[in-house]
Amino acid sequence: MFFNKTILLGGCIAAFVTLSSCDHKQRGQEIREEAQREILQKKLSEKALKEQIIIEDNKVHGLVSKINNTEELSEFESQIKELEIDECLVNQGSFTVFAPNNEAFDNKNLRVLNKKSSDYNKVEAKSALKYHVVQNKWTTEKLESEIKKSGGSLELTTQNGASIHATLNKTNIILNDESGHTARILTSDMSASNGSLYIIDSVLMAD
Repeated sequence: MFFNKTILLGGCIAAFVTLSSCDHKQRGQEIREEAQREILQKKLSEKALKEQIIIEDNKVHGLVSKINNTEELSEFESQIKELEIDECLVNQGSFTVFAPNNEAFDNKNLRVLNKKSSDYNKVEAKSALKYHVVQNKWTTEKLESEIKKSGGSLELTTQNGASIHATLNKTNIILNDESGHTARILTSDMSASNGSLYIIDSVLMAD
């Protein structure tokens, strides 16, 4: 009888030790998982903070600020504000904007951008303006270099999905749109915290 009790007691102790060991392992795993979650949350918070700092910097020193402070782009400024393209231009990412000057908007054939026209449609107008925005920062030097490398015509994909072609006329960069029109660059490579701004003499139109 004593022997059986000893065996029983030993079995209970062994089971207790096994359960304690399992609990310890499970708790250790939970601690590791919690630590990993905290590290991930910290990284996400740091990333969000960095993104917010970039956005705030772009509001002051970015493309939209440059456009707002350029008198001859007041019509372009008004258009991108109304169609909320300005918000896209302050978020993360770098862009090159070919902004038509005020005189370029006097063209009576620009019904898609004429708010008084019966043909005016905000979706189409927004697409037409996004045709003037290219991803990444393109300096004058980079444009000229890539045009030469491309055999004289560089294709640039715009934010509305269509393309414009940049060519050289002696030392001048000419932009060719899909509708067959060209635009001259009047002011080159106005550097901003999130890209480059160019002033052009014509509104570019996709086909």
